[in-house]
Amino acid sequence: MFNSYPKGIVFTFVLFFSFFSLFAQSNKTEFIKFIDSAASYIDENKKLANVYLDSIPKPIDKNIEGRLAEYYQLKGIINDDFDEQTLVFQNFMQALKYAKIEADYDIAGMSSLELFYNIHLVKQDSVLALKYLNEAEKYYSLSNNTNGLAEVKQMTAYMALNNKNYFKSNAIIFKDLEYYKSIEDDAYYYMYALFMLTTNYTNLGDIDNAHKYFNHLKKLKKNKTIPKSLYNKHEVTLYGAIANFYFKKNNIDSLQVYLQKFGSLRKAMNDHDTRNYFRLNFDYYDRIKDFDTRNAFNDSLRDFEALQMNKVLDASIQINNELIDSENLLLKETKKKYLNRNLFIAALLVLLFLAGFVSMRYKKIKQSFKEFNKRDKEFVFLKKNHEKLQVKVHGLEDYITEVKKEVKNIAVLNNQLEQRNRIKELYKKIHHNSSTILAKGESHLELINDLNVSFFSKINVLHPELNSSEQIICYYLFTGFKNKEIAAFLNTSTRAVESKRYRITKKIDGITNSVSLVDYINKVFEESKQNNT
Repeated sequence: MFNSYPKGIVFTFVLFFSFFSLFAQSNKTEFIKFIDSAASYIDENKKLANVYLDSIPKPIDKNIEGRLAEYYQLKGIINDDFDEQTLVFQNFMQALKYAKIEADYDIAGMSSLELFYNIHLVKQDSVLALKYLNEAEKYYSLSNNTNGLAEVKQMTAYMALNNKNYFKSNAIIFKDLEYYKSIEDDAYYYMYALFMLTTNYTNLGDIDNAHKYFNHLKKLKKNKTIPKSLYNKHEVTLYGAIANFYFKKNNIDSLQVYLQKFGSLRKAMNDHDTRNYFRLNFDYYDRIKDFDTRNAFNDSLRDFEALQMNKVLDASIQINNELIDSENLLLKETKKKYLNRNLFIAALLVLLFLAGFVSMRYKKIKQSFKEFNKRDKEFVFLKKNHEKLQVKVHGLEDYITEVKKEVKNIAVLNNQLEQRNRIKELYKKIHHNSSTILAKGESHLELINDLNVSFFSKINVLHPELNSSEQIICYYLFTGFKNKEIAAFLNTSTRAVESKRYRITKKIDGITNSVSLVDYINKVFEESKQNNT
């Protein structure tokens, strides 16, 4: 009854905040589902994946808290597929930032790797690129991502390829080619190694080896661990590279074949492949004197470059708009914070006042209730012991009467030897029956407890960890008996009493090297001793 008063207030606050949190959480859960849906479509339908991501309302950081790294990672993958390099860099930077905050080391490793690739390929900054490559290795090591570490290892070969050191690139790849082939759960790593070997041999003019490794790569076309779109992106680039080789060799027939294969994968081309495709066709039709078709491809190339320029401008506008939105949101949040802070302070003061008032009332009520329970227990205890004592006193009187009779019988004996033997027997009989004489079947503790209520009441409160036999030992020590005497009273050995005293000493925290068990008992139970006297 008394506890319900403060608990009711606490329950009200908990219910209010739980309802508010549940409402906010339900909205967040709905928006997080868009992340999961985008991730499921990212490999085969990036436009649909982008629709899901764009369906998440602003502010993004509030609505998908805890999944921001994945959101920006998916955005970066989509930008890369759409050849929006400015946005690729921006979104993977954001993905890396939030991956560190969320301790998502797989996304941190992947984002670092994409930043390395972007910086090395686009900005041609090897020093900064290597910084991100080392970051990728660190994060993949933290997540124990062996496949990610394999991709990091491949990047040294890629750097040599990009720097036109094709022999070095091949040597690096061949050292781990069988390892890449053994990664059966993701054949991408083997495919990428074959892609670099084909590219290196094509650039070295060794077209036979280029075809050899290109054919190995084509066997992976239906491998289920490689997304179709990812495979096509690598295959179309190789068709363009080999078409370039045949153009330089003036092999028009082979050039025509590879241009057709190159063009059949038009949708899979990135910016570099598209430029290469238009220029190769321009050069091919110029060489065969088909100037109308040549001019058509030239126009297509100009349109493509204009489109790319618009993409760059759109990306810049998008970034600027996001910055403006961020600034406006920051300003709005700042104003909101000032208002909320003042409201929070006022509410906190009221709450503290109420909490203080409730706490004081609760302490008083609790103390009163505690005192009531204590007195009630003492009353019940005394009443029960009083009833027991009345019964046991009658038993004691009868026993004393019997002892007196025996003493008279012994006194009238003339034989001194017989008299001494009878006295010894009487002593033994008295000693043997001392613990049970008042009530058959009751323990030694029950006998002395009835006569020493205050001591046993207090020891039960102070040291509930002591059992009945240990409480009896404490009482006899308190009374002034030695180990040997206590052993005689309890019908046990002196060694057993010493062992129990040791266990009692270990159980009671107040006993130290400078304070003995007897000293401790005499000090703590002095009040009980005075009551008994």
